[in-house]
Amino acid sequence: MKQIKIILLFCVTVLSSQYLSAQKIRIKDNIAYVDDKPYLKVSDCGMYKEDCSISNLDGKLIISIDKLPNQAKPGTYLQIVFKGLNTTIELNTNMSRIVKILYTNNAVDKEGNLIAENVKLIAAKYTRAYSLEEDED
Repeated sequence: MKQIKIILLFCVTVLSSQYLSAQKIRIKDNIAYVDDKPYLKVSDCGMYKEDCSISNLDGKLIISIDKLPNQAKPGTYLQIVFKGLNTTIELNTNMSRIVKILYTNNAVDKEGNLIAENVKLIAAKYTRAYSLEEDED
């Protein structure tokens, strides 16, 4: 019985520490905040907008985002282009998740520039060629 209590206590501790280390992403007035600190500027990617972007806090464009039209697949597929790095990924995602991916993978330095090595890791981890997939009927 004592071992079960220890295991439960360990599980609760691990789960609570995981919860505490999670970042809170919030977008307000075209600014993405991580844990209530300004992180990046984001443009509106509303339903009728074909493309949008992410800039550093000084307004320098670092990422452009285009919607990939694919009526056969549900969801919003985005082509994410990292400016100046010749790197592109495709994801079925939203702006908050993109910001979280950038933050958790340390893709933007303190000056607001992309970190090439970390962007390459993101590309290797998240690349999905949705636009190239053939529909299976």
